[in-house]
Amino acid sequence: YSYIYIDTMHRLAPLKRSLPVLQAMKPGTAIPGLECIKRKADEPPVAAMERSEYPSWVENLSRPMLSLAKLRQMPEEEATDADRKRYLKLIRRGVIKDNNLDSSA
Repeated sequence: YSYIYIDTMHRLAPLKRSLPVLQAMKPGTAIPGLECIKRKADEPPVAAMERSEYPSWVENLSRPMLSLAKLRQMPEEEATDADRKRYLKLIRRGVIKDNNLDSSA
């Protein structure tokens, strides 16, 4: 949250930042930001493809990842291998941060 001043209330209130809306590009549309990819002069720019041409894992990229709090609440039987892997990664990251904090004090 970032805070803004509200004149009528004379106090600070949180301002929620809206996330960008992800929309599919029309097939054949040039993808901006990929100008750095080297290609021959006669090659067309990198363009979006039909949805069916992408691998299945591309769909997962737009889904938000589960937080550590949600992973802790999840029953172990319902967790997928990816959920377990993410849980362990977040736990290890927390341990490393705690160790770094202890060593700097």
